[in-house]
Amino acid sequence: MPSAPVAAKNTANSRRRLPPGLNRRVLLFLCHSLLFHIALLGIADILLNFYLVSIGFDGQTIALLQSLPRLSGFLIGLPIGLFADRIGNRRLIVLSTAGIALSVAATALTTSLPLLALSRFAWGACFGANQVVKPPFMVTLTDRREHTAQFSWHNLVSMLAVAMGSVLGGLLPMLLGGAARADASTYRASITLAALILLLSVLPMLPLSGRGEKARQHWRRGAWSSLPWRRLLRLTFPLFVFGISGGLTFPFFNLFFRDVFALGDSAVGAVIGLGWLVMGAVPLANPLWQAHLGRAGALFALMLLSALAFIGLGLAQALALAVVCYALAIGARNTMQPLFQPLLLDSLAEAHHNLASSVGLALWNMGWFGATLGFGWLQLSLGYRGIMLLVAVFVLLNGLSIRLTALRND
Repeated sequence: MPSAPVAAKNTANSRRRLPPGLNRRVLLFLCHSLLFHIALLGIADILLNFYLVSIGFDGQTIALLQSLPRLSGFLIGLPIGLFADRIGNRRLIVLSTAGIALSVAATALTTSLPLLALSRFAWGACFGANQVVKPPFMVTLTDRREHTAQFSWHNLVSMLAVAMGSVLGGLLPMLLGGAARADASTYRASITLAALILLLSVLPMLPLSGRGEKARQHWRRGAWSSLPWRRLLRLTFPLFVFGISGGLTFPFFNLFFRDVFALGDSAVGAVIGLGWLVMGAVPLANPLWQAHLGRAGALFALMLLSALAFIGLGLAQALALAVVCYALAIGARNTMQPLFQPLLLDSLAEAHHNLASSVGLALWNMGWFGATLGFGWLQLSLGYRGIMLLVAVFVLLNGLSIRLTALRND
């Protein structure tokens, strides 16, 4: 039996064998994210619009249903940050994931518009709670100097999972239905399967302790009156613009490729999956870009590149060029996630992390809600291609807002 110093040395050597940003707790969290993203943002997300079309809803109704989760996410934003301080971030991740699974299943098992609206509202509330507490929980898993690397690994796993889920989502209806063209029943079965995978994603979270959370609760509540509101709102404002560009694109990319280029479900799933792969790969270079340009400078340069790619997507007539522009546009844009979250949280005291994440999510949901709500009207007025050009403007504004509002030492 090794002595305590030898065991400690072996543990340290084991940790050194892992790349920066990874340790046992991070790996468990990544297992959760893998299943979570395969099910929710992969299978369920790509099939939802197709399911709604198959049961007879038009584009404007679908846009309304797509906007409801962002409305509920906005409404729950600030309260959930305070609630997380009371019950702990890990516990809230588990409860909200289970809530998402139930709301996804409910969406698949009804054709009633009021019930669909209610399930989508619940979906957004649970997803909002989940997203508020994940970044503050993640920064407790590694040292501050490893945050950018850790968030980049998490982004890679998440995007690879969504890519796998998107491809699987495109194939599942045909595999379950045994027909070349899916119908409502096969979409329903596929989305229900996604809900079951979501429930399974809770398991890797259970061994993770909420170590240190209780000790910080009193300090977080006591620090409420001294919260640096001006700095907090200044740093989180870019998420509002980010939400607008996301709300005009991600819920509708599947319809864009199916309607503009006449692709089938499996082909759409493959294209969407490719985009998510690129979104996972590009941010791996974030530590390099951060070292040369700083987080804010790197984000501005990458948002400019994304804006140019969205212009190309809006103008492309050939499918191959459109796919390249699509992958480049969302790949560069998605560097926002693993670069901006550490920038935001590392600029504030740990006592303010949950509330900062809440405010940021509320602004993001506000932008996303407004964009998805107006998508149906914009699609009739501008068409899909015109919307992509409009998105390019918002992505550029996103980069400018980060450059102008970030703290000078970022």
